[in-house]
Amino acid sequence: MSDYRPVDATTRVEIEQLIAEMLYRLDHNQADTTWELYTEDGVSVGPMGDMDREAMKAWGAKRARQTDLVGRHFIGGIRLVRDGEEVEGTVQYLTFRDTNEPQTQPASVGEFRERYRKVDGRWLFSRREIVPVFGGRAAAAHAARLAGREGSAQ
Repeated sequence: MSDYRPVDATTRVEIEQLIAEMLYRLDHNQADTTWELYTEDGVSVGPMGDMDREAMKAWGAKRARQTDLVGRHFIGGIRLVRDGEEVEGTVQYLTFRDTNEPQTQPASVGEFRERYRKVDGRWLFSRREIVPVFGGRAAAAHAARLAGREGSAQ
């Protein structure tokens, strides 16, 4: 038995726009504004640790100042299912970074496991989990670089 409970077309487009906005901000030195895309109780979980909105603000401000780091995210295979008042999503991603060798090889390949909630007529992230499937070491090394712990990624 499948748990597939598709969302309507309008909801799909609105959530895809939210996902695209998040990645645009991350890729274009606007990480200091990504916290705005989360619910008040929203969390981000992944290689850079668990963060609530306050931690995201601090991380984003630091990341936005690191204009020498260039990265790009490519996504696909977006699966959205209704879960009561929220929507659950799985988004496949490729991440490229200029610090990766070679630069044309993805630094990380994996999926975002997300939950979205509509607040005041706008879809927001309530939870975003970054799950590297391939390139986990590169993702961990990148997280360590951003945190100022160059040599601590395994």
